[in-house]
Amino acid sequence: MFRHDVRRIFRTGLPAVLMVACLMSHGCATQARLAVPRVVSTENSPVAEEVAPLDAWRFAEAYVASHPGCDTLVGSGASMMPLYRDRTVLVVQLMGMSELRGGMTVVFIGDQGRPVAHTLLERAPRGWVAMGIGNSEPDRTPVQSGNYLGTVIKAYAPNPRIASAADPIPTLSVVGQNRPLVVDSN
Repeated sequence: MFRHDVRRIFRTGLPAVLMVACLMSHGCATQARLAVPRVVSTENSPVAEEVAPLDAWRFAEAYVASHPGCDTLVGSGASMMPLYRDRTVLVVQLMGMSELRGGMTVVFIGDQGRPVAHTLLERAPRGWVAMGIGNSEPDRTPVQSGNYLGTVIKAYAPNPRIASAADPIPTLSVVGQNRPLVVDSN
């Protein structure tokens, strides 16, 4: 009976058996690669403080006014959710490249020529690899001294359910000084 089964496999199923064995041992050029989600550590990034919408900008500007070398930016997009929601006001500070650490959120000029706020994953030969915590792939553009704009050191998330700490609307700074800059986090 065993010989009969072997003959039948050789006669009718050998090509299929060989193909399956080949694919299992060597892979296939057409096989789909499974995307393994990458965990992005934000251990060195500040958690956004929930504040009234008018207070977000006011608090950031007050911090920047008393800390030279800092600037205020407004985040846009969902790639940094849940750490930073759309319209989170970010305070960034320029640091030396040697001071950067994995898990820090930095602002840099991305591959589309716009500022991007994403988290550092690891140092690579061409610069730091960064990724939005809500994205499935790292950024194509490495963070280098030539495109690095600063590191997020404080964040204020506008929450309309929180009452404002002060009624008057703050005066925005003069154009060219601490100007609002929208950061695309996609």
